[in-house]
Amino acid sequence: MTGNSRKNDGAKSAAARYTKKQLICSEKYCNQSDLLCALLENGKTYTLTETDEIMNRFKKGKVNVC
Repeated sequence: MTGNSRKNDGAKSAAARYTKKQLICSEKYCNQSDLLCALLENGKTYTLTETDEIMNRFKKGKVNVC
């Protein structure tokens, strides 16, 4: 029983990572592809959670008024 729970814990900690291009082309983010283009870095990989956090931080950021 404990052997199975260890395998499940390992699977949770090793979340899938995606490139900028994969995220932009994904069905989940098809409406936010321009935002992802601007926010994500080339050559770096992101989890879905990281991607959502990056977008949320940007959307909640301050607007500078000139």
